[in-house]
Amino acid sequence: MWLAGLGYGQEFVSLMPERDISEHWTVEGKAPKEAWTVRDGMIACTGQPNGILRSRKVYRNYVLRAEWRFQEGWTPPPPPANEWPNAGFFIHAGPMVDGWPVSFEVQGYFGEAGSLFGVRGGKIKGAKRGPFVKERPPFGSWDRYEITSMDGKVTVVLNGVLVNEGTDAEPRSGNICLQSEGWPVYYRKVEIKELP
Repeated sequence: MWLAGLGYGQEFVSLMPERDISEHWTVEGKAPKEAWTVRDGMIACTGQPNGILRSRKVYRNYVLRAEWRFQEGWTPPPPPANEWPNAGFFIHAGPMVDGWPVSFEVQGYFGEAGSLFGVRGGKIKGAKRGPFVKERPPFGSWDRYEITSMDGKVTVVLNGVLVNEGTDAEPRSGNICLQSEGWPVYYRKVEIKELP
C-alpha cells in the first residue's frame, strides 16, 4: 500500500490523554495544573493565567495535527480595537524565558491564525505574521492545523489551506506546547507523526 508524503510507513501517534494531562504533557508557566483538564475527549484550558502544556518528548522532523476552538461568549470590543482571545501552539520549544519558551509560535489568536514567528529568541526566515487569513470561521468554531517541520523548514496548513512557511529555523528541535493565554480554549485530535 502506498502512503503519500514523507514518513512512509510511519503512523500518527495521539498526544491526547485519556484520563490525566500528565500522560503526555507537563504543566509549566503561571497557569496551575488545575487550569488544564481532560474533558469529553478534549484538553480544556481556563486560559488564566498564562502558561503551557509541554510534550514529554522532544521532536525534530514531524507532522503535527491538532484542532482548537475558543469557548463561545466573547464579544469583540468596538473599533478601532482589534483584540481577540489568544491561544496557540509552540513548536521546537526549549527553556522558558520570561513566561514563554524559546520557540516558534503557530498562532491560535483568532484574528491572526496562520501566523508563524519566533518567540524569546527563536528565529525563522520568510514566515508571515499578522491578520493575513481573511476567511475565518465563526468565533467558537473548530480550527485545524497541520504543521510540518523538516530539517529547519516549517509549513503551516490551516483548515486544509497552506497559509505559511519558513526556513532556517533555529532551534531545529524541541517540545510541542499548547498555550494558555487569556480565554478558555479547547484542544482535540492532537497527534504527531515523526519523519526520518
